[in-house]
Amino acid sequence: MQNGHLIVRALPYLSASGLHRDGKLVLPVNDSGGAMMDANGDHRIFFAGEEPLDERGVSLGSVEPRNLGAGEASSYMLSFKPPSGVYPGIYEKVRHYARILGDAARHKDPDVTSTPGAAFQIVEDGLPFVYRDTNTTRAGLTALNNVFRGQTVAIVGVGGTGSYILDQVAKTWVDRIILFDGDEFENHNAFRAPGAATLETLQAHRNKAEHFAEVYSRMHTGIEAHPEALTTANLDVLQDATFVFLAAADAEQRPAIMAWLRERGIGFIDVGMGLRQEGSGLTGLLRSTLYPPGSTSTLPVTPAAAPGQDDYSTNIQVADLNALNALLAVIQWKRTLGYYATHTAADETVYKLFLNELRNGDAA
Repeated sequence: MQNGHLIVRALPYLSASGLHRDGKLVLPVNDSGGAMMDANGDHRIFFAGEEPLDERGVSLGSVEPRNLGAGEASSYMLSFKPPSGVYPGIYEKVRHYARILGDAARHKDPDVTSTPGAAFQIVEDGLPFVYRDTNTTRAGLTALNNVFRGQTVAIVGVGGTGSYILDQVAKTWVDRIILFDGDEFENHNAFRAPGAATLETLQAHRNKAEHFAEVYSRMHTGIEAHPEALTTANLDVLQDATFVFLAAADAEQRPAIMAWLRERGIGFIDVGMGLRQEGSGLTGLLRSTLYPPGSTSTLPVTPAAAPGQDDYSTNIQVADLNALNALLAVIQWKRTLGYYATHTAADETVYKLFLNELRNGDAA
């Protein structure tokens, strides 16, 4: 969406100079109660590019310049009525004109396609994304996804589990995401984090919070990186947070941080993983513990396991378990917002690796 115009990009078309793959269809639209409506109300649509031609070299449009803002403009107006005389909706209208342009282009190259993998570049007003969340509208989940609006989520530690938490939270409509991590993004991090880091990225020795903020800012806006460990000295950064994920296993001040969050009525989830190597392979537990606002469950009084006390802390590559631990935590968080229906409330979820068993219960 751009200044009241739906812009469909990367369309193939034919002009006097040959075949192109960068045509743009432009349609003025209005928002009517959350629904996108054709502002023209008829069969016209606009085109940005060179003069579009059919396979015989006849012009498909007439000159009609239109300013789209942001340095963009359309130059031509296309006017073709469908057989029924009216288009049922925006999708059908855009698809029909894309087919007209594409049919001419395919006379030049039979393999050309109007859907090379790009998505419609539409961003609903106010949503924290660089491009449109098309799956939400297709699935009819717009109203439900509004539970994420106004949320500021903090993730303390974006190592193995924390980076997968970020991967999921960045795909929701939360307004802001705050990242804390004082360590560098190194080789072992690349093997237990989502995506595939380049060798150049690893050689740059960037801070993890800054690295992941840059990566996920390609999709989600409002991501704020703090290249430092969270301590009692900088807790004020979380003052506006509505929820916090604690994924820094070696946080020395973890008990004090938890107490600070509880005093301010900020809900949080503490994730943990303990692994050990036995003759038959790795075994251990994954844990996700929820402390919602108003919870009276006992808070830990000691830091998480110190480095060296279990095999996980020696950087064993267990990306699948990191991802599972993160997903358990994110599902728990979404339940607190009412996004997922809940049969029986539980504050703690534990996965036992050896038994392949998932159990729910209450925090101590």
